[in-house]
Amino acid sequence: MTDEDDDDSVISRVYRKAEATPVVTAPILADMGETALSLLARDGAETDGAWRLHTETPEGVRFDISLTGPDLPNHLPDQSIHPTLIPAERPWVGDYRLIVKAPLIVYDIYWKPDAPLRIMTFCRGDWELELTALAK
Repeated sequence: MTDEDDDDSVISRVYRKAEATPVVTAPILADMGETALSLLARDGAETDGAWRLHTETPEGVRFDISLTGPDLPNHLPDQSIHPTLIPAERPWVGDYRLIVKAPLIVYDIYWKPDAPLRIMTFCRGDWELELTALAK
């Protein structure tokens, strides 16, 4: 066993120890989700059991926002599941799924009212500022 193997083992043990603990949903993740939900509430339409909004900024940035679920919530769970548990709990399906495309999927989360949210995709970028500007 090399020193490098030893370092990886220590990192793995520390990471695994955190698996049972949900983490606080990152503020930027909550902000983007709540912004998307507010846009859906203001300008979206419910079709085929999902809320949808196709919109564009004055600069031409296109957004497709969708939410599936039993209703249109106004906030996200305060906690997120530890990332290492997501692949271990497949096939897990939440009651809600929020997706933002700009034009690629930049934000995709699942959650249930009584469980921490699962972050499937979250790509940082200029789209965050553009989405926030749309909500004003």
